[in-house]
Amino acid sequence: MSDYMFMLDSHLSAEQRRVVAELETAAASANLNLFLVGGAIRDIPGGYPTRDLDFVVEGNALKFGKSVADATGDEIIHTDENRRLVELLFTGSVHAQIAMARQEKYGRPGTKPHISPATIYEDLRNRDFTINAIALSLNRASRGLLLDPTN
Repeated sequence: MSDYMFMLDSHLSAEQRRVVAELETAAASANLNLFLVGGAIRDIPGGYPTRDLDFVVEGNALKFGKSVADATGDEIIHTDENRRLVELLFTGSVHAQIAMARQEKYGRPGTKPHISPATIYEDLRNRDFTINAIALSLNRASRGLLLDPTN
């Protein structure tokens, strides 16, 4: 186990660890690459509490989120067809968001973006803050690998 996985396991509640494990299993079964991103990765080194979990999949996040909710009996609380993400409420009051790795291109300033599937690296490079442009791989072959394309 990598140091990052040890830090993650040490930092999350039992309920949050269960959700991470369920999503890892579901992603492997669906043959999707799964990554933990955002606040959890940002807050772990600082020792701050993790309130919600944000995941990115390289693939159809809406379909994946629905299949997870169907399999676990947990609740979908929001879907965003445009940004291709789903928010779930798991047992134990664990909130999680699952989003598609995506690129956003704007035709003109102030217009809605054209969203297309992307790799995790492309997704991370397009994030607003470099501290949010870090991901932790939850895939079998690379579990615990920290991705930080902006250094």
